[in-house]
Amino acid sequence: MAEDKDAPEEAPEDSTEDAPEELDGGGSEDGEEEPPKKKLSLKKMIILGVGGLFALLIVGGGIAYMMGWLDSVLGIEREKTKLEISLGVPVRHPLPLIKADLKTGRCRSPFLRVEVVVQINEGDLDLLVDNETAIVDGVRTHLRDQERQDLVGKAGTDQLRFDLVNIVNKVIAPARVHGILFKDFLLQ
Repeated sequence: MAEDKDAPEEAPEDSTEDAPEELDGGGSEDGEEEPPKKKLSLKKMIILGVGGLFALLIVGGGIAYMMGWLDSVLGIEREKTKLEISLGVPVRHPLPLIKADLKTGRCRSPFLRVEVVVQINEGDLDLLVDNETAIVDGVRTHLRDQERQDLVGKAGTDQLRFDLVNIVNKVIAPARVHGILFKDFLLQ
């Protein structure tokens, strides 16, 4: 039996020596092992960093050049385009005196008397004269819808000027007026 002591013992087939590795949960649930993560070497990281920096400089430089930010540095002078619109020399045409009662909730309504001068191209003056009655009617209709507090002060006058330009432009379309001037503006 001494011989049996020197002989290596055979391990049974269901040995538990390999079992701790399986019990540790080293593998995934499906029994597949995860591939080991690859680490980039320092040399590869430097090459990628320099390449990324170079690409950023190229793209940034291209954008700066296209936007014109480098023109003064490079000594480039670009032509500046100018757009000129010739409206012609405006002529002034006075409209007849316009009187209108303003809208109110009381018996006695405020009264407005206004003389308007229209600035318009010389070629469109005939169109304005032909449609003068329609323009005066549109202005009177607009004034009757206004209240006294809407017309008081600079803001009220500017708003009325804007509204009158729109009224005249609608009547004489496609021609356009340059502006409206008030010759007389009496609000009682």
